[in-house]
This record gives sequence, structure tokens and C-alpha cells, in this order.
Amino acid sequence: MLHYAEPETAALNGLPDSLAGAGQWQNVMVIPACNESAEFLRPPPPCDGRSLMILVINETVSASREVSLNNQALAEVAYARFELQWQSGPQFSGFALSLLRDPLFPRDVLLVDRFSEAYRLPPKYGVGHARKIGADLAASLIHHRCIHSPWIHCTDADVQLPETYFSCIEQRHNISSKNAALIYPFHHSDDEENKKNREVILATQLYELSLRYYVAGMKFAGSPYAFHTIGSTMAVSAIHYARVRGFPKRAAGEDFYLLNKLAKVGSVLELTPGADCKPIVIESRRSDRVPFGTGAAVNKITGLADPVKDFSFYHPVVFELLQLWLQSLTTIWKSGSSDLTKSIFAQQAGDPDQSLKQQALLDGLKKIKTDKALEHAFRQSKNPEQFARQMHTWFDAFRTLKLIHNLRDFHQANISYATLEANSSYCHLLACDAELSAFAAELPFALAQ
Repeated sequence: MLHYAEPETAALNGLPDSLAGAGQWQNVMVIPACNESAEFLRPPPPCDGRSLMILVINETVSASREVSLNNQALAEVAYARFELQWQSGPQFSGFALSLLRDPLFPRDVLLVDRFSEAYRLPPKYGVGHARKIGADLAASLIHHRCIHSPWIHCTDADVQLPETYFSCIEQRHNISSKNAALIYPFHHSDDEENKKNREVILATQLYELSLRYYVAGMKFAGSPYAFHTIGSTMAVSAIHYARVRGFPKRAAGEDFYLLNKLAKVGSVLELTPGADCKPIVIESRRSDRVPFGTGAAVNKITGLADPVKDFSFYHPVVFELLQLWLQSLTTIWKSGSSDLTKSIFAQQAGDPDQSLKQQALLDGLKKIKTDKALEHAFRQSKNPEQFARQMHTWFDAFRTLKLIHNLRDFHQANISYATLEANSSYCHLLACDAELSAFAAELPFALAQ
């Protein structure tokens, strides 16, 4: 990992033992902040000892003056509120680190300056680069036993963390060393009293429904990549993080691609909500910090003439076809052939469109070169378990999404909320997925606002 770590980690060698001794911190969280107010510097979630917040205040070289001023203001609040303990020396270029102590709560803040004029990020990276800097620092501190917990908590400035944020991981007995990442339960804020923000809340609810529907569809299909990929809701095993060389330095989607890699070297566990694991509350807001994701989606949805009618969802058929494909791997192994024909699919009685659907699926699979992947998997496998592992590694979350988009574009176009709600396959998902059902049950009132 050290070979691939960001240069900021080298500066940690200058931390005095009195400030970074063994077990100095119980837990660590990483927050990239760009153009944020200081409101998120609220009291930390409790834990058995002191916690460390690694705060990466960042902007790219193309940032506006307004962004720069807001980042400077955030840093000034941090320096005023917390007590300076240590700073990295002038021998390091491109960044500056400051360790600050919270005088009111058992927390320290490692502030990473990637916003000052000489320290700005390259234009094409952004939040992915900032997350990698923070998580690499956390991984290094965990490796050197300065942090007791092996989990790198990744979150954002636009969330409210519950008091169970740290403790639930320590108390959950189903968490093991095989887990590469944990996904916290979450929901977006729905302040109905704030009439000014009502259209943003509506847009966020529609988008959150699409996220929960997608994960439910993936679970129905039997995909090993059926989990949420929201950067503010995950904790990552430091060992597994190092194995996949950390966050990709992307301007957006870094959470999706990191979890996609982690799912290949361990398991991604979604934590079930409960009294010991309360959900993270994500602020409903517009945002232009990244080119796609929740903020960008909310911007787009609020621009629709009638969001409830005009916002569209994947047709449930795409998840049925995804299930058909994943279930065919056993048949393909038994056949010993990488030829993609309709004979690999189980026949569905009473479906008059069966042939058309299967052909659409085959066309989509061929476009992403699945036949070549099958040939490789046959060469590398001695048994069906190895073959399935090879194929699930290749047919990952990214290629799954490519197939779904191909099916959407050339076979089953997206549908409106009203059409989705009346679809029998969607009703089946509601019956099988408690989280989707619970969220959808609140929507008729919310959408009527």
C-alpha cells in the first residue's frame, strides 16, 4: 500500500510519539470538504476513547473565488475552534497537515490543506483524490497502530451521524475479517416544514427511491454487487483497502468504483438498521460539487416540468433478464461452451415475449464481449465454483450497469413512477425487500405535497 499511497502519508513520520502513540485514537473518520460551511463540525459520535477526524479541505486549480473563500473560512473556523498540536514541516510540497485538538470533546482533527493556492488538486480529480488522501492517511495510521479500530469510516460534510455511528460496528457480531466494507443504513432529510426546500426534498425522494429500487432489483437478480454505493455511508477495512490500492482519483463515482473493487477481495455487508445502528441522515440539497451523483440528480429532477411524472425508472424486466443471465452460469459450465445462444436460458412458461427478451439479453451480453470472458473463465477454472468466481469478478458492478443500460436503450425503455407502481414485478420486489417497501410506503403522502 505504501507504494501507492498519497505523498501526504510520508509527513506522518514527523508526528511526535506523544501525539500519535500506540492506540492514540479509537476510531477514525474521513471527510472531504469543498465549499462547505462549518456547521458539520458538530460534536462527534461517542466511542470508548478519542476519535480522529481527517478533514481534507480541497479544491481544484479551476475552483471559483467563491469556493476558495468558503474553504478558507472553514479552515479559519477549525483553527479558531480547535487547539493546534502539530504541523507538517516545510520540506513537504503540495500540501500541509495540521493536527488539532478539540478542547470540548474527545476528538482530534487532522486537517489536510489541499485548498491553498500552492496546494490545490489537479483539475480532473476532485473528490476522489481528496477521499484517497484522507483514507490513505487513515490506513497508514491504522497500520502503525495509532488507531485501534481497523475500519476507515468514510463520510461527508452534508450528513448527520447518529450516536451509534462508531459503537454499532463494535457491537455487531456478524461483522468479520472477511468483510471488506460496511454500508450504514441511511435516509435523506425530509424537513416538511421548510417549504422553500420542498421541491428539493421531492426530487431527493424520487432519486432515493431509484437507488433503493436498483439495489432491490440487484438482490432479486442474485447479483453479488447488490449494495448501495454512497460515499458518505461506508466504512472500509484498512487491510482490504490497501489490497485494492485505495480510492480511484476520480472527479465522481469514486465510491462506486472502490466498492466494486472491494467486493472482489471480500464481502460488502449492509448493516441492518436498529436501536444499535441508527441511520445516517443525508441532507437533501442541490449540489454542483461533482458531475453526477445525488446532488447532480437533484439538480436535474428539480428542472423537470412535473418531476413525479417525468422522472423515470428502470423497467423491472431488466432485473428479470439480469437474473436469467446470472442463473445461466451453471448451465454454461455444464455445456463446456462459451457460445452465447438461447439454449443457456431456462424456459419460462407462459411468457409470449420470451424469445424477444432472450435475444435482447444475448445482444447486450455480446456487446460487452461476454463470450471472450467466458473463454477466459473456462481456461482458468477447474470446477464450477472457480468458474462462477471468475465470471462474477469479470461481470462486476460496472459491467452489470453497462448491460442494464444496453437493455434500457435497445429493449425496455425507462418508465414513469405511476407505471412502475402498477407493475407486478415491482410489487413483488416490494413484498420481498423490507427497506424498499418501508421507504415506498411513505411516498404517496410525500409525492402529494
